[in-house]
Amino acid sequence: MSSISNDLIWELTRANSSYLLKRKTGGGVQFSRDPLNVSGDYSYSASGFSNSKAVGVSLTPEGAIVVSTKGKNAFAKPAGSIVATEFKPYTSQRKVYAAIGGITKNYRDDLRLTAVKRASQLLYSKKAKKTFAKKPRGKKASE
Repeated sequence: MSSISNDLIWELTRANSSYLLKRKTGGGVQFSRDPLNVSGDYSYSASGFSNSKAVGVSLTPEGAIVVSTKGKNAFAKPAGSIVATEFKPYTSQRKVYAAIGGITKNYRDDLRLTAVKRASQLLYSKKAKKTFAKKPRGKKASE
């Protein structure tokens, strides 16, 4: 256990964090850029820097999915506390979702579905979009 509680870390850093992103539109919504924040919400339960257990899902430039979790006993070494699991770009989506569910099963159950949804969004975003040729209509079609 660390000498500082997670609640105290959140109370000290919640108003001014480098991960905080404030928007004036939409009623002053606050987002988080924390790599260990799966949902993107700026809240205590979702923040990765103030929780001893956190999960992050990201996409590499090559198209691989990386699932990052905080190690349990490495609170004194922040750089070494993150354990990353990489899934190659050709790994099937079902295997990725099942593996993320397995990683977060006894870790933090409240983040399991959110992590799978985030991985699904990232895998969908890397798919090539279909383009269709425009069909001529009206006078151009008869010419």
